[in-house]
Amino acid sequence: MKNLIIAMLLSFSLPGWGASNVPETAYESVQESTDLLLARLVEVQPIYESDPDNFFAEVQNALEPYVDFVGFAKGVMAKHYRAASPEQQMAFVERFKESLIGTYVSALVEFDNERVIVLEPKVAQKKENRAVIMLEVYAKSGAIYPVQYQLERSDDGRWMLRNVIINGINIGLQFRSQFNAYMQKYNRDVDKVIENWSVDVDDKS
Repeated sequence: MKNLIIAMLLSFSLPGWGASNVPETAYESVQESTDLLLARLVEVQPIYESDPDNFFAEVQNALEPYVDFVGFAKGVMAKHYRAASPEQQMAFVERFKESLIGTYVSALVEFDNERVIVLEPKVAQKKENRAVIMLEVYAKSGAIYPVQYQLERSDDGRWMLRNVIINGINIGLQFRSQFNAYMQKYNRDVDKVIENWSVDVDDKS
């Protein structure tokens, strides 16, 4: 499952896709970035192998403009976000981001020429600043994984990823369940939850 996650989310991380060149629709945004991703994957893998620390930093810098890490992490903490201090809130955002990007980087080498198809919406999106885009990932095994992007438009017009559903697994909800489990494990000590947080995605496929 990790290779699917990195394939979907790194499509928002490619350099050169600045705010001045934002496609008008969410579909166009996802299609353009996915095309760039697939074209560059072969080039990116050796960078990971030769200089993983530098590659991690580059991935983090590239992802931040296109993934709403604050909104994503806030949804994961849910009711615990309001109870946390501002310092704890930001500490979890940073820990969540670091852990998630670490998962992408470690999974990158596992991605081996899978095919991704972005499906054009058949009906108009219900909300102007929110969109749902469907994709299909074709694995080398022949399996087809349905993927749903949930996006929101930023103030400067960019479409930012807020959540992903992969093969029926709602990543945001799964992380929220994981956070609740950690709260029980560490006796509702938010600092310990943050300190011990790591991304854990079950694979139903």
